[in-house]
Amino acid sequence: MKKALVISVLFLLPCLPALPGLAQEKEVRISSGRLPFVPLEERQQQALAGEQPAPSRGPAAQTPGFRYAAGKVIPGVVHIVAVYKPGFRGQPLNPFSTFYNNDMWPNARRNVRAPEGSASGVLLSGDGYIVTNCHVVQNARSIAVILHDKRSFEAQVIGMDSLTDLALLKIPAARLPFVAFGSTDSIAVGDWVLAVGNPFNLASTVTAGIVSAKSRNINTLEEQGGISSFIQTDAVMNNGNSGGALVDLDGKLIGINTGIITPNGSYTGYAFSIPVEVVRKVSNDLLRYGAAYRAYMGVFLKDVPDRYGVYVDSLVKEGAAMQAGIRPGDIITRVAAKTVESVAAFHETMILHHPGDKVIVTVVRKQREIQLQTALNGQEETAAGVANDPEGLLQLLGIEVMDIFRQEKEQLQLKGGLRVIKVRHGRIFRSTSIEPGFIILEVNNQPVSSREDLFNALRYYKGRVLVAGIYPDYPHALYYAAFTL
Repeated sequence: MKKALVISVLFLLPCLPALPGLAQEKEVRISSGRLPFVPLEERQQQALAGEQPAPSRGPAAQTPGFRYAAGKVIPGVVHIVAVYKPGFRGQPLNPFSTFYNNDMWPNARRNVRAPEGSASGVLLSGDGYIVTNCHVVQNARSIAVILHDKRSFEAQVIGMDSLTDLALLKIPAARLPFVAFGSTDSIAVGDWVLAVGNPFNLASTVTAGIVSAKSRNINTLEEQGGISSFIQTDAVMNNGNSGGALVDLDGKLIGINTGIITPNGSYTGYAFSIPVEVVRKVSNDLLRYGAAYRAYMGVFLKDVPDRYGVYVDSLVKEGAAMQAGIRPGDIITRVAAKTVESVAAFHETMILHHPGDKVIVTVVRKQREIQLQTALNGQEETAAGVANDPEGLLQLLGIEVMDIFRQEKEQLQLKGGLRVIKVRHGRIFRSTSIEPGFIILEVNNQPVSSREDLFNALRYYKGRVLVAGIYPDYPHALYYAAFTL
């Protein structure tokens, strides 16, 4: 009998073990300083002013110029060494489940993260701003950044955004080389790209591949704010490539490397990067506000077979779409002059906007094209605003729960747990496949044994929530599900 192939999606987790002696155990400082805000792209333009522009070596080139792009990018890609807090457990075996619906990989397991990890980052400005993946620096006790010229600095965390898996760091240095922003509009499927990072502690490793797909949706639902649209490439990436650069042949940034699909934990041909437009917007938000802000239209969508556009299945009552005159049954084809080919592409477009932005939405209704001005909303509700007590939280989540009897705990060999006895319309219903009978064991790595435990774990939390638990019929299969607060 053949064994089924178990496919996992992995973050390019910090490579372990890290080089000894590089990271000093100083508490990480998180700051969103109050200096005048200068966008990162403006910082780049000021630094590049007066330089002679190089001739384009992009898609039109007959022979790919890897040497030029590699030489331009390598000095701007840094090596990150993080020391994690004692007892911190890393991402599950399929770390994309911390962002996305977990139906595809129901038997994922979590590994204990080693105390040190090695990853990559990209310099975005000459004064020391660095973008990397959130999962690289989250729960780190200290973060060291090693430049291409071997200088080492302690990094300060400016901000983190788990929904897009991005973090912005700052090091006290000036006149640094950086990787200039490019555009995903300049690349197409089949174009050459380079991945630059530090896999397995192999500093400044460059690999080449082609763009395999754009706006790739990896088993995601129509969730609120999490990135679901990736650049797919066959450039080789492995553990330690997290936070590294994906660049075009002009040496311009088109993505930040974050994950691979693999049956064995190593590269097998499918790597994924966060598009540069998302990187630029979120990094500027983190620099300006210390957090990322997202716009929402208040629509539930479905992909449309055999044509571009997304089908409006239903609307959030009094949401931005309803107020603009969008109706169920409409097909959205463009948002802010950008063509919408899929639900993943729609959500990528939403990530690029802020609450309060006014955009023109083009819909097809009864074979007639209509343009509607839409003032985008912020998030409809947050746990902090709605869940002021355990009952309010359960209402927001859309579940009813009860404690586990002692006898059942002994039978299932559980130390705690909280049983879901009813699932109504709410965050969990919209985002997961959790059904009545599910036993919640942990929320964001915190044990749960009662309503109060659940409430305390989520009362002031805003972002992506990871739930771990079991079904009594399959007590040895740990199930993960994720949703947003």
